[in-house]
Amino acid sequence: MARNSIARFFDKVYNYKFTIISLLLLILSLVIIVGNAKIETRIETFLPGYKAGKPMTEIDNPALQNEIKMESKFGDSTNISIIYESNVPLDTPGALSSIRTIQEKIEKMDNVKMVISVLNYPGASMYVNNDAVDFENLPPSLKSFVSNDKKYAMLLTVLNTDAQDESEVEAIVRKITNNLKDDPVIVISEASVNNKLFDELQRSMFFYPSVMFLVILAIFYYQTRSVWAAVVSLFIPILSSLFTFAVLFLFNGILNMLTAMIPSFLIIIGSAYPLHYYNAIFRDESAKKSISKPIFLSMLTTAVGFGSFIFVAIPAFREFGFLVSIGLLFDFILTLTVGDELLKRASKNSKKKPRDFGMHFVGTKATWVIVAIVVFALILSPFLISRIKVGLTSTDYFSKKSDINVGYKLLEEKFELRDSIYIVLEKPLGIFLPGDNTNIEKIISDLSNSEYITNVDFPTDLPVTALILASRSQPMLKYYISDAKTIRLAVNLTKSGSENLDEVTKLIEKSLDGLPYEYFLAGVPFIWKAVNDTILENQLQSLFTALLIVFLTIWIVFRNLLEALKLTSPVIIATVLNFVYMSLFGMKLEISTAITSSIIIGLAIDYSIHIGHNYGRTKDIFLTVKNVGPSIIGNAFGIIGGFLTLLIGGELVLFKRVAILVSLGIATATLLTLTMLPLMLMSGRKGKNQTDQSTETIERGKQDA
Repeated sequence: MARNSIARFFDKVYNYKFTIISLLLLILSLVIIVGNAKIETRIETFLPGYKAGKPMTEIDNPALQNEIKMESKFGDSTNISIIYESNVPLDTPGALSSIRTIQEKIEKMDNVKMVISVLNYPGASMYVNNDAVDFENLPPSLKSFVSNDKKYAMLLTVLNTDAQDESEVEAIVRKITNNLKDDPVIVISEASVNNKLFDELQRSMFFYPSVMFLVILAIFYYQTRSVWAAVVSLFIPILSSLFTFAVLFLFNGILNMLTAMIPSFLIIIGSAYPLHYYNAIFRDESAKKSISKPIFLSMLTTAVGFGSFIFVAIPAFREFGFLVSIGLLFDFILTLTVGDELLKRASKNSKKKPRDFGMHFVGTKATWVIVAIVVFALILSPFLISRIKVGLTSTDYFSKKSDINVGYKLLEEKFELRDSIYIVLEKPLGIFLPGDNTNIEKIISDLSNSEYITNVDFPTDLPVTALILASRSQPMLKYYISDAKTIRLAVNLTKSGSENLDEVTKLIEKSLDGLPYEYFLAGVPFIWKAVNDTILENQLQSLFTALLIVFLTIWIVFRNLLEALKLTSPVIIATVLNFVYMSLFGMKLEISTAITSSIIIGLAIDYSIHIGHNYGRTKDIFLTVKNVGPSIIGNAFGIIGGFLTLLIGGELVLFKRVAILVSLGIATATLLTLTMLPLMLMSGRKGKNQTDQSTETIERGKQDA
């Protein structure tokens, strides 16, 4: 008796051996993740040459190197713009007393090197009377520190830290922000953006997968009519997500804005494989043999879509593509092992077959209407696509209502200022002398007349030689003076100036032409521009690479050039229309939208593969649509429902743009796969008898149902 019980126990263990092994690996993965997880939010992670753990000084990028060089010369780690809202107009006697109080509070905080405002700017005292600002005579250099409507004051806070990495700076900025949360101020800086991004990424890593799980679970349950099958279909991609993160952190990887989205992508995409597997069990007893090939091809082509990022220059894109591809491979293996063990049990326990949604080919007339609409959209596409702007700014991360965007909007509207860049002037021979003031004033005058520039900040009320001498005892002047041979001018840009840095650079070069200085330009906007300049090139490179490899894969598998062209046509059209949708919604081509085309290619080609594979077996396109159409529709609903959860809550609009574009792309590809593709596969065949026979088969199937 006991021997039989032990035998049954080991039989049970053997029957679920892959599930048990996977659960043990899950525990190991969780240990690795908890012990090694890190998140990196800086824009520098998207620069070519970036590598986790590698010092920024080793990244060969001129914009970044100039920024590091400037920070080294002037000893500043980061600047914070603190906007103070006064309860009385700043030209009211005594109005500046409240600003003085908040400035003194900031100056006493740890790691604050100096605070520059209308209270202590060199020469500003002559424009302050009775603790109020004399707006009528205010020079342009001081207009960066008080708003035109007399309600706001700018306190430029310069930090001085021994931080070895940006995370320490971000912690300092977070502490300063928290200390000022009860004051009428808004804190704006790149570190503030990174802190907000970190908070949102951390939240999204738990919130979105949880919501996606519930949404896709409901959709899959409706299609499969089995709670167990729906749960297993989602359990498998969750396992693969955790295994993927374990691989990342095992090799000292760091999460960034893209790789933080991996669980969401794998849950949405990877749940399709067990769903197809479960549906196949009801069509064929040897499901593992019949469905493993199309699932493998689906995995392979989807991995190719994401893997195309491996060939681009931006490391974050390469890492994202590689890790999602690894995750999909894990998902495929788990589907054929754990999925086989659990889904077969689910099918035996289920009293109902999966829903077929009344799936059948809609007919040639309806299909030709769809084709006509698609052709019209494709004709318009060149005109619409040409309107798409390329680029990303820190405010593009977040929704319009977020604190970050509210702060920057205030900066733009009240101070006519968006960003600042710096001109670092160096005298190769000798030192700066009083005669150099004429040249400096000329530079300021030339640049201040541009629509791209609000003003140029440098104290000109005193000879530059006097400023250099005074900087030895007045730390505030160190913001402008490095030494007797090096000074910097802060060029405050309007919004259009930030969007046209090339034009601003030309203006600066023209203004400095012929003057006896060596110079370089620095500032975070140049780093953003360096990233943005690579986006279009990398988008086109990854897009064409994905399309080419997917097409070649389909051609090799189906061994027919014309068949490969037909099978890939839905994803090609959906990819083109993805850019049309981008234009219609006024979206830019940036980090988030740049990945959508390859995602759509990788996901939507699965549907063509399942149609092509089943059609190769049945030789009957009507029966094929009936066979695999339900799982395609169920999967499409799951993907769209999963991605649309990214629209719920949160302030990261990056995810929301991905949600909209991928959902529209998948909906388009699904429609074309189930209408236009069958029409193309039928074309050229003498299929009238086949058509009549298939129609009868479908009608009988409806009656049986």
